[in-house]
Amino acid sequence: MHSQVSDVFIIKQLDKLIALYEKQMVDIGKAIEKLLRDDQALKASVDRLCAVKGLGLLSVATLVAETNGFTGFDNVRQVVSFAAGPPGGYDVVENQSGQRVGKTRISKKGNSRIRRILYMPALNAVRFGEPSCAALYERIYERSHIKMKAYVAVQKKLLTLCFSLWKSGTLYQPNHSPMMSKNEFPVKKVGPTSGPTQDQSALAELSFG
Repeated sequence: MHSQVSDVFIIKQLDKLIALYEKQMVDIGKAIEKLLRDDQALKASVDRLCAVKGLGLLSVATLVAETNGFTGFDNVRQVVSFAAGPPGGYDVVENQSGQRVGKTRISKKGNSRIRRILYMPALNAVRFGEPSCAALYERIYERSHIKMKAYVAVQKKLLTLCFSLWKSGTLYQPNHSPMMSKNEFPVKKVGPTSGPTQDQSALAELSFG
């Protein structure tokens, strides 16, 4: 009986926390909308990014805030490095030692807030069929058979796409991603500490067609 009472109490407290967080999200959304109403140039730039399927106002606002409107970044390589940490790239780490293969995880480097805010948009972009993102997911998953690696690739795709749309000022066309030169994309291979040679980085498999 005591345990049951405790469980009910905990559930009620958690429900209150959830309600509080939901209210805060609504308040934040209203504050962002007000800011955009007062700054039409900023609103136009944000709207271009929100046109990408999977990206919402909160995720775009967070990305813009964390990068200060992409100021100080001259190319995609710098943006990706800022988000994922030196030497640049969204890294997928496979814990491998001899015959033991551990759980795949994202490397904890760079700006975690950017990676966190792009997680759900990456899932939604694939789920709702954002053309370039869905195609990229399928390519990476077909090669690696690791969903995490494929979704990390989509996160990076969204980040580079947002940077290009913001800098170029062009409208998003789903089947025609903004053109960027090949030298703007960081490519890195990480060799395993032991066992057969294996590419442990999603970057080496990315293709932005």
